[in-house]
Amino acid sequence: MVANKTIIISPKTRIKVLLDADQQGVMASLIELNPGFSRLHNPMLRNLLAPRVSIADACRITGCGVPEFLTRMVDLGFTIDEALLIKDVAQDNVLQKIDFNKGTKVTVLDVRPYLEKKQDPLKVILTQVNKLGNGERIKIINTFEPLPLIDLLVDKGFLYHTDRIEEKLVATWFEKRDIGNNIVEIPTLRQSLHEEDLFNEVRNRFSPEKIRYIDVRQLEMPQPMLSIIGNIDTLADDELLYVYHKKVPVFLLPELESREMKFLFNHVGEENVEMLIYKP
Repeated sequence: MVANKTIIISPKTRIKVLLDADQQGVMASLIELNPGFSRLHNPMLRNLLAPRVSIADACRITGCGVPEFLTRMVDLGFTIDEALLIKDVAQDNVLQKIDFNKGTKVTVLDVRPYLEKKQDPLKVILTQVNKLGNGERIKIINTFEPLPLIDLLVDKGFLYHTDRIEEKLVATWFEKRDIGNNIVEIPTLRQSLHEEDLFNEVRNRFSPEKIRYIDVRQLEMPQPMLSIIGNIDTLADDELLYVYHKKVPVFLLPELESREMKFLFNHVGEENVEMLIYKP
């Protein structure tokens, strides 16, 4: 049962709300409902997904039904907001999925060759995404589920669907909807980010005990991204995150900017980039 108080939920409720109330019970119930929820066992994935993903989003990702999900939560002691449930379903808002029965133009982009060459494919992906007409789709073939990209495009109103074909073969579909301005800006690095003097000046503002170091150079994608996001989720206002990376994590920049985080880079050598992340 949910401890201390009744929590009212709807399809728009974030997964973090459920986990904060009863992490062990919620995780056990959801994994029993659908094995796709077992990803919540991974702390980095949990830290990345839980604050952003709603109940409806989680059901879309795993292919689980919203009513079944909500029923499980009621069994744990949560209360459903019936008014919001009716409104969400009526508006077909958070529950909307790609309709694959409807034919449309599809662009297929296999980004594995870029990853094999240790190149970041984000610019190529977003260039193709911005060429899509309303109702058109792009199918991205990758070795993992591109969670930061999903987060970025869903915020712009795109529908998406993920197919895990094999352990390291994932197809992620995005469909553009006519909901206004959903052009996705391609992240660019400001010239100041490469200034070594500024990098050192910012680093010296923080006392040694307030600097948190992490080295993600030996991690496989997308673990570097998840590790960094997991750390900034717990970064205090007076702390500095010092990251050792093989490259500039371009996928990460929109996420940092959306959180209004400051970041600087120092290119030490080939496959050796130092990064500072801190709150203004």
